[in-house]
Amino acid sequence: MTMINGIPSVIEGNAYYPYILIPNTRFKPAFYEVAVAVSDETFDQFKSRGYVSCFPAGGRNFTPDPVVVFKKFAFNKDGTANKPPRLVDLDGNNIDVNVGNGSKVKVQWNHSEYGGKEDGSKVSRPVLVAVQVVQLVEWDGDSPVTANEDPDLEF
Repeated sequence: MTMINGIPSVIEGNAYYPYILIPNTRFKPAFYEVAVAVSDETFDQFKSRGYVSCFPAGGRNFTPDPVVVFKKFAFNKDGTANKPPRLVDLDGNNIDVNVGNGSKVKVQWNHSEYGGKEDGSKVSRPVLVAVQVVQLVEWDGDSPVTANEDPDLEF
């Protein structure tokens, strides 16, 4: 298993508010994202290494567990679209499903670091690369989804 800053590059947990193949445009900038309820140990690994979008147990109303939010910008600075993260089944095949809250998933992520804090220090963010559905709770909304053929998977 590949490690990123001492954290496995694949994290398992329950997904909440997933925007995996279609970006969340309710906020600017738009993101592909998924909030993942994780173990205390996994949460501590992200938090202790300074990653943003980490919420302690009880910090979110949708789960009593700690949460790490994985995001990917939907658009580059020049306005061109980024490809969505891959969404795959247990065999690594691309799938077109609407992942609902409470689905058990594995998230493959990368590290991103950029300027942005008032004190001039860098912001570290866990970037969403791909999601493997382990146990699906299908969302019954009406948003279309489209599978992406990239990148190499570590599942």
